[in-house]
Amino acid sequence: MSRVAVVSDRLVNNMFGQGRNEEALGRQVRLYRSDNIEIFTIIGVYRHEQTGFGGSFASERDMSTNIFIPITTARQDILEKNHSSITVVAARDADIRALTDELQEYFDHVYRNNTDFNLTIANMGSMLDSMLDMLGTITIAIAFIAAISLLVGGIGVMNIMLVSVTERTREIGTRKALGARNFHIRFQFLTEAVIITAVGGLIGIVLGTVIGISLSLNFNAPVTISIPVILGSAAFSMIIGIFFGLYPANSAAKLDPIDALRYE
Repeated sequence: MSRVAVVSDRLVNNMFGQGRNEEALGRQVRLYRSDNIEIFTIIGVYRHEQTGFGGSFASERDMSTNIFIPITTARQDILEKNHSSITVVAARDADIRALTDELQEYFDHVYRNNTDFNLTIANMGSMLDSMLDMLGTITIAIAFIAAISLLVGGIGVMNIMLVSVTERTREIGTRKALGARNFHIRFQFLTEAVIITAVGGLIGIVLGTVIGISLSLNFNAPVTISIPVILGSAAFSMIIGIFFGLYPANSAAKLDPIDALRYE
């Protein structure tokens, strides 16, 4: 029932200075509530470790950490008289999902006549599944937006290539008159379309990498650059060029050399 607490090294660094863990012992911290202020004496300092998916995006100064007080002290109406949560550590060889179901059944039975209280059992696996489901939904939404962007960009490339074919009609006629075949003309314009989309993809990759690294440095979050993803993105950009450049290339290849030479 003592007014003592164990705080994190992050809190000590912010309040008393970097690395002053021993000097913080015996000092006091205040817990501000809506109706009063509780004062605790620091008797220990623990090392805070970053947890969660990607860690916290808060700055070092604004990061929240836990403060531990005796449970008998907490029951003196300082925080809550009852437990708000219980952490169960299973044995190494335990079936976590089976244990979760068993605990849920047990507490459902205990509180079967209490309609005002709900208790939910969750494990890290279920939390991970929920997080993956949420990320999957976000991925689908981003993919849909990206698909629309690719469609608009591909149509833009196709229009540019059609304008290029129109402006270079006499050049196409000259090449055919000198012996160029349809597949030569088709290959030429497909190559140009692929180069345009490849350059666009390269710009996107550079911007994405730079922005990702900048955000990770500003928010103190890890960033992973995947080479296979970058190569796949570059290849997909070129595939877009082939797909949307095929129609202009075929239009150029099918031009009649005589009509093309007479084109003004």
